[in-house]
Amino acid sequence: MKHPFRWLLGGQAISALGSQVTFMALPLIAVTLLDSNPLHMGILGALDNLPYLLFGLFVGSLVDRRRRRPLMIASDLLRALAVLTIPVAFLVGGITFTHLCLVAFAVGLGNLVFDVACQAQMPDIVGEDGDLVQANGALQTTSGIASLTAPGLVGVFIATVGAPLAMLIDAFSYLISAASLRMIGPDSSTATADATVWEDVKTGVGSVVRDNRLLGLTGAGAAVSLGMNAAFSVLMVFLARELHVSTIGIGLVFLAIALLGATGALTAHHLAKAVGAGRVLLWGPVVAAVGLVCMAPAGHVTTPLLLIYLGAGLCGWGIMTSQALAAGLRQAFAPEEIRGRVLGTMRFVEWGIMPVGALLGGFAGQLLGVAPAVAFSGALVATGSVWVLTTGLARLHSVPIP
Repeated sequence: MKHPFRWLLGGQAISALGSQVTFMALPLIAVTLLDSNPLHMGILGALDNLPYLLFGLFVGSLVDRRRRRPLMIASDLLRALAVLTIPVAFLVGGITFTHLCLVAFAVGLGNLVFDVACQAQMPDIVGEDGDLVQANGALQTTSGIASLTAPGLVGVFIATVGAPLAMLIDAFSYLISAASLRMIGPDSSTATADATVWEDVKTGVGSVVRDNRLLGLTGAGAAVSLGMNAAFSVLMVFLARELHVSTIGIGLVFLAIALLGATGALTAHHLAKAVGAGRVLLWGPVVAAVGLVCMAPAGHVTTPLLLIYLGAGLCGWGIMTSQALAAGLRQAFAPEEIRGRVLGTMRFVEWGIMPVGALLGGFAGQLLGVAPAVAFSGALVATGSVWVLTTGLARLHSVPIP
């Protein structure tokens, strides 16, 4: 890995650890200090992804109209400031639910801008002789490792100092991320503003629709996102209520997803070189779907946890292997001069569909039962492979150099 990418990876590793604090602390504050009801919790949870649905198409235009590194730094500073207001408000006795909602939305907006700008900038940071799939796999692995290692430490820290003050850690981690971006070196991206914002949006959407490769990646990503969010909306009920899995057992299920997912992300570039990038894209969603379908009959066998852990591992590996590869392909296929607009469009579709998946899973669980809903979610994930087949991505041999 090149020196500039190491700075990015280090900063994002620390930021990912810090983000786990807010991930746990924000809902804890709502429940323990403000006595929020389930509806409030649903609203708070939705606000994090709402910016992707509202602004996803327009952020791509912003990323192409401005130099990308300063946008990433500004996103870090916005998130640091937003998170910092929580401990400050706590010390002066002024935390409200509205305040929590504003912080969740601001952090989500910062996530969106940083994500699109970082994705657009990655080919420049990695360099022409770098491996985009390996670099994206490394970034996704740091996030997976943070989700594995941080909760225990974060739980102890929150128990010691309280949820509001614990969020100082996240604010500090965003500042470290911003500092690491300053260390990367000169920013080679250029700002362009030859068209209106709406023309930029049309350019981004048109580029995705006209390029079968980008359309296939977007469709496959949206299908996987739809199915996985449907699965996660009923999985906790399935494990706890239907199978009576203990809290520790449920934790091990998500540990299996994260561990095998991190393995898949790290090895995606090797697998793509060995069997072809198209085959990895094709079979990744299928393996994940098989994992979900494996879980569905767990209530009717003598060793249900064996099926659950096997399914969780297959699901994590299939999703993260194909997604790490897809991230590199998005960056390689999107033309440099409109990369922000293209990636913004793709993020809008793939992330904007998440709430739809959650609702679909909930309705399926209500109408069909929880176990059939898990299998139904697997079928939705598998449709990602249909997009890969019908758009010609399955014939792809290697990741091109952007």
